[in-house]
Amino acid sequence: MRRVLATIAVSTVLGLTFGSVVPAMASTDSLATKKKCDQSALAAYNAHQDATRAIVMAFKTVIDSAKVTYLAARQSGTASIRKTAKAKYEAALINAHLMRASALSALGKAPRPPQGCKENELHSQ
Repeated sequence: MRRVLATIAVSTVLGLTFGSVVPAMASTDSLATKKKCDQSALAAYNAHQDATRAIVMAFKTVIDSAKVTYLAARQSGTASIRKTAKAKYEAALINAHLMRASALSALGKAPRPPQGCKENELHSQ
């Protein structure tokens, strides 16, 4: 029962986190204004960089949470509890890797940095 609840919790957190990252990129094109550099390209580039960072941070958070839970359960003296905790940890790792890969794939290929923009305008720096 705990395994099912842990899997559901991890899947829900990843789904909500990654689901909110990808649509944010689509809405940035309407905020562009004209300057020396192409603002729409700059906005798309920065949105992609921010979304990638958010996906990676969400992945790290899920992995850290699963590791803390696993280490706490491993302190138990019962071998069956340790074995179950390890299986849950491995399942959480697999789910997190799959969700990260899926989110990065949905995000698509990174755009090139726009020409003519100042270094401090780019989020990749």
